[in-house]
Amino acid sequence: MLLFVIVQPSYQYNYSCNSSASCGCSSNSAAVTRIVGGESAGTSTWGWAVSISIRGTSLCGGAILSSSWIITAAHCVSGISASQVTVYAGSNTRYSGQSRVASSITVHPSYVNTTKVNDIALIRLSTPLTMSSSTVKIICIPYVSSATLLAGEWASADLYVVAVGWGTLWEGGSLPTALQQVTVQTIDYRQSSCRSVLNNPVMQFCAGISGGGKDTCQGDSGGPLMMFTTSNQWVLVGVTSYGVGCARAAYSGVYTRVAYYQNWISTTTSGAYTNAASSDSANIDPFSSTVSLTISHLLLLLPQLICIKIYLT
Repeated sequence: MLLFVIVQPSYQYNYSCNSSASCGCSSNSAAVTRIVGGESAGTSTWGWAVSISIRGTSLCGGAILSSSWIITAAHCVSGISASQVTVYAGSNTRYSGQSRVASSITVHPSYVNTTKVNDIALIRLSTPLTMSSSTVKIICIPYVSSATLLAGEWASADLYVVAVGWGTLWEGGSLPTALQQVTVQTIDYRQSSCRSVLNNPVMQFCAGISGGGKDTCQGDSGGPLMMFTTSNQWVLVGVTSYGVGCARAAYSGVYTRVAYYQNWISTTTSGAYTNAASSDSANIDPFSSTVSLTISHLLLLLPQLICIKIYLT
């Protein structure tokens, strides 16, 4: 008998945010791992992520803009009365933490259900969230000039971004209890995997990875897609909108381009949000450098990382 033990570590990258920032920084730094699919998020890593219960039967995600305002996808709440929507904040567990019933829902007036163009909505809470809690934070809204938006895609293609949510773990799969995170890249709208699903390259954009395997899925709709900036803050670049299946190689996920809606968000919320100090992407490859793993880390990872090949003679 010949026994080979092959250890292939999952490299981890820590995004250390600016603790004094007024938005886009949670109590704990975000640690992402280079693995296929998603992974459970660390405690108090994404303090602005909320789970949304709709009519007690449907799940969507969202992000906290202020103590009273939540941003989500229009298709989650279009045609739904505010009293049927409950938002849960400050917990990595689905439908847990601070719970608030919506007092009003504003769907973008030009939302088109068939194409998901303008797939963005704002929820006002009946009672403000308790922001003094260390588990509740606000996400930054990007400040992007009209000239930059007209010049081309923002955020630009090939940037590493992170999506979070409580959606199914695979196409048609089960829902996790714990918040999941996944690292993907923005994709040029001319790429075949994007071109085949995108309906409007100005208001929407694509994200995924070459060959598939990483994506948002059913139940993640409305959740945040985030970019880390040079000011060491997380900025909301996209709202999870739609896709063809989940993590398929031929199809990217599609997201609403938040920067396009800066004026609408400002008008609707009366400016109740915070811009990032910078909307420039750090544009780092979190997996380009070798990350050292301690023996204790390897021991914790062994159940997932060991591949045993046995040859019998």
